[in-house]
Amino acid sequence: MKGTRVLMTALAIASGNASSQSHDYDTFYGEQPGAVFSAPIGHRHDPIKPDAHVIFSYPGREGYFSELRTTLGEKPLKIQIWQDRILVNRKSFRLSHAIAFPQEQATYIFPDSSEVFVAASTDSHPPLLCVSGHGSASGEASSRYQQIFLLIDPLASKPTFLQLPGLLSSCRAVVSTNHGKLAYPKSSYIYEDTKGYRVGLLLSYYSFDGRRFAPVDKAVRLRFAEPENPFQFSLFNDSGESQ
Repeated sequence: MKGTRVLMTALAIASGNASSQSHDYDTFYGEQPGAVFSAPIGHRHDPIKPDAHVIFSYPGREGYFSELRTTLGEKPLKIQIWQDRILVNRKSFRLSHAIAFPQEQATYIFPDSSEVFVAASTDSHPPLLCVSGHGSASGEASSRYQQIFLLIDPLASKPTFLQLPGLLSSCRAVVSTNHGKLAYPKSSYIYEDTKGYRVGLLLSYYSFDGRRFAPVDKAVRLRFAEPENPFQFSLFNDSGESQ
């Protein structure tokens, strides 16, 4: 496609100046202008397996969950992450009921893989709660894809509940734009024309206008240090120079 060829040309020109520095995606997203989430809420860790989260269940009731407590705008929050739903102060949000970005589909997530972020209200956005977690995907998808759910004004009577694009993304990818909109990226691979290798990533940002997801005037391009390996990359600005 023409647009892809234009991007590939810019990347090819910049390749000689590519930075050798690699980025972790969470760190990269957290450093973007307008990022609304910082560190996730801390889980309780299993005393026997320190690298695992404490998981709970109710006697005689199917399923299990992780539980976290925090405050949002001085209001206490009790958050439970189940395989198929999120509970916020006992109010249930089923993952399958979220308004999904096109081509996204909610499946179960593993509660012990979940991360939960909150952000208090500001002049540019209401209170926010975001949950990410891995599901039953296997192979390449399990390492590159996670499910991301955003609750806008979670303590309101009718919060907006969205499922965001999950390829190589994170709750930290949510940003507040200069125009006072919340925006989040849809990741698309950039291919090398002749051999079809994935050599970069185009992050096209969208916002939810209350009815649909609409594009906003924001895009970021990444170049992989090696084709097909998205976990080492450099950021390029519009001039094609590494940052």
